[in-house]
Amino acid sequence: MESLSTLLGESIQCKIGKTHLLDISDLDELTPAFSDTVNMSAVYLKQTGDINVGVLYYMPERDGRRFAAKLLGKKTLGSFTKLSRSSLSETGNILSGSFFNALANEQDCKTFSDVPGFAVDTFRSVLEFPAMEIGIESQSLIATTAEFYSTSGLKMRMLIILDPANAKKLLERH
Repeated sequence: MESLSTLLGESIQCKIGKTHLLDISDLDELTPAFSDTVNMSAVYLKQTGDINVGVLYYMPERDGRRFAAKLLGKKTLGSFTKLSRSSLSETGNILSGSFFNALANEQDCKTFSDVPGFAVDTFRSVLEFPAMEIGIESQSLIATTAEFYSTSGLKMRMLIILDPANAKKLLERH
């Protein structure tokens, strides 16, 4: 929250959601109600190594453009540019860095980051790739959500996903 607050120059609040164990065919359980009517802008990051974990940051496309405009010091952003996509991807890198560093430092996990991916599409479409990549072997996922709110009304959601075997490894290290 501190990193996001610093990037945006405003106060941030966070709400942690429930943790779900679900079959890979039940991805609709993770789909927010509002997402059927709007495209999402999303950044996906993956750590591999001792523990494989994926983090998906997403928000409605309009909010993604507002978020990117704020990061770039602009009032508005008509459409995503290479620079605005990069700013959101790097924000995902920064925000995930503390989570991934905690895995490395507190859980003694050796992990490596993949290059972040950026997409604008339906929520289901942006979720399918990370869900399949993480849960393909076990055909199941453990997922938890967090929502971040800024004082100016920007909202961003985060979804952390891992397969049950990696969750078990993480718990055994704790």
